[in-house]
Amino acid sequence: MTKTASVVPDFGDSMEVVGRTFVAALQEGLSRVAPPWTAPRPGVRGERPPAQAAYRILLRDHREAVLARLADALPAVLHAAGHPAGGRRTTAFLVDWARTRLTAAVTGPRPGVPEPALPSLHLELTVATLLLECASRVLPDVPSRALALEALGHALRTGSPTGRAA
Repeated sequence: MTKTASVVPDFGDSMEVVGRTFVAALQEGLSRVAPPWTAPRPGVRGERPPAQAAYRILLRDHREAVLARLADALPAVLHAAGHPAGGRRTTAFLVDWARTRLTAAVTGPRPGVPEPALPSLHLELTVATLLLECASRVLPDVPSRALALEALGHALRTGSPTGRAA
């Protein structure tokens, strides 16, 4: 019996070429992937929104979750802050006020559109603080999160229809 030697082909430089080609293709493919919080704008396919708009998309996509958390927390927070319990009407009014501020953080203030005014600075500060807290708990930990919270804080501080700085 004769033994046949197994012949292992010598690929030499071809494996290195294959490896480099694979890495280049992988890099190209990964650069095309957009994170879910940077969804394309309506009507534009395959383009990423500008980097500065990512925080607006983040706020827009999580607005209802932030407001739901706010609505859930308001009764207990108002009671603890010494505000009389006003029930569902008061909560709905305060959530509408917060929605206006959150929308201003997403789209910017809308001149000429009346905003609801809160009866006291103390109540405004309480709801504004709670809104920021709810947003910080709901928004995912992504690069645009800090800009989103900053924009919301700015809208709360400058969007007061009473002229007060919160």
